[in-house]
Amino acid sequence: MHWPRLRFPPGLGGAFWLALLLIGLVELALHSEAVVHKYRAVFALGRAYDKLHSVERNPPQILFVGNSRTDNGIDPGTVSQSWPDQPVRSFNLGLPGANAIVYHGEIMRLNERGLLGREAIHTVVIGIDESALQEDNSLGYVGFLADRAALWESGRYMDWLGSYLRLWSYSANLRQLREPDKLLRFMKASVRELDPVGGAASAHLGYRAGFGAAQNEGQVMRQENAAQQPPSPDVVAFLWRSIDVLQAQDVRVFVTIPPLRDRPSAFVDASPSAAPYRALLARLERRGVIVLPTAEVFVPSDFVNAGHLNDRGAQRYSAELGRQLASGGGR
Repeated sequence: MHWPRLRFPPGLGGAFWLALLLIGLVELALHSEAVVHKYRAVFALGRAYDKLHSVERNPPQILFVGNSRTDNGIDPGTVSQSWPDQPVRSFNLGLPGANAIVYHGEIMRLNERGLLGREAIHTVVIGIDESALQEDNSLGYVGFLADRAALWESGRYMDWLGSYLRLWSYSANLRQLREPDKLLRFMKASVRELDPVGGAASAHLGYRAGFGAAQNEGQVMRQENAAQQPPSPDVVAFLWRSIDVLQAQDVRVFVTIPPLRDRPSAFVDASPSAAPYRALLARLERRGVIVLPTAEVFVPSDFVNAGHLNDRGAQRYSAELGRQLASGGGR
């Protein structure tokens, strides 16, 4: 019996298989942390791996988890100065654009590597804001950093599939290479080691010093718009999963509310629309999470924009956090 041969139009057969090979190679590359990390100066995901690898190589005692407000708002070096006679290692794992789904994935990864507990990371401080509890995967973290089992159990089947078909789930970010500046950095990173804006993660213990005008205005707008929305129940569920994992490993869990320039955080806002956030904060306290007060009064010159501190503001905020943590925190 002779099976019919698959015939392509003239000249298409070779092109088809070449395209298929190239797609396969890109997909394979996206499953390599080493490859993604190489482009840490191009994509936020590469910088995320730079931070995670730094934590895994040299686990701190205190870990700060959050989004961009944590990333460029907390300097671990300044925090550690509150223990002058007993140096404490801390690290800033804040990732711009991350939400509680990503926080959970980071925490699960560290737990699976045996890095949570009294002998390693014994304290986790979560920088919490409204956008951390919203559906946002604009920087493509979920397909790479979220915990696959949790995605499946939560019924997030498209995100689960995207963690295997990464070229599909990350395509929006790859399209950024059409921008001349991104493409130029991609080409430079392909031939030499290139650190992201603010330097390598290890240079400032994860703190993006002097972030300044490089702050992504689109991300700022998304974060401010999130303040007008109630928290997403599906995303909040990942926050509780994170708390469960940390407390099961006897890790002390704190929450800090990053300061804002033009408005109070919804977690402390007395308006009726902020009630879901206040209720969530109260539930965190009932679960044994210590909510740190932001006692310091900040002024407009401490901010680079409405939602993010500049280096001066970050130093004030970090010093206050250090004092609170050294004294055991509490409201």
